[in-house]
Amino acid sequence: MLKYILPIFVILIIGCQGPDQKERILFDFESDAELDKVHWKCHTLLSLSGENVTHGNKSLRLELYPSEYPGLSPVIENKDWEDYKYLSFDMYNPETAEVKIVVRIDDREDSPDYADRYNHSFVLMPGLNRINIPLQELVTSGTNRKLDLGNIQAFVIFMVNPPEKVTVYVDCIRLKGDRRKS
Repeated sequence: MLKYILPIFVILIIGCQGPDQKERILFDFESDAELDKVHWKCHTLLSLSGENVTHGNKSLRLELYPSEYPGLSPVIENKDWEDYKYLSFDMYNPETAEVKIVVRIDDREDSPDYADRYNHSFVLMPGLNRINIPLQELVTSGTNRKLDLGNIQAFVIFMVNPPEKVTVYVDCIRLKGDRRKS
């Protein structure tokens, strides 16, 4: 009897976990074609790397040079994030000291002022850092207005005035978790 119950129990457990595992990879940096989907800017050098990979075979190496706001600004093709719980991405800090980055998310096309967009600082410890941002917590910095998750226009990872060149790696920028199942 136990030999019949155990397989059914395993199937039920797997079935219950499935919907919460919903995931959409936005950027995985596996090919040069993905570099074409990034806004190139001065003082930031982007290259594919086989180092510090968390998904697939490559990661994105970011070399951020002293300037006002060097960073990564990919082109957002999938603007509707409403059905997901988290924005997640992996960053690797090869430095021996902490590195402070800022994540900016806009839900308007007109490059809104600081007060009318999401801005949040993260401290990257040496080694692998997994960033998980609950989408329901995306509010503007000045008015606490909730961002329109159906109209995400920009996602930026940057530093503010680094005093010297900083190198970090980014991999597997993704939306995860099925909000409709909670």
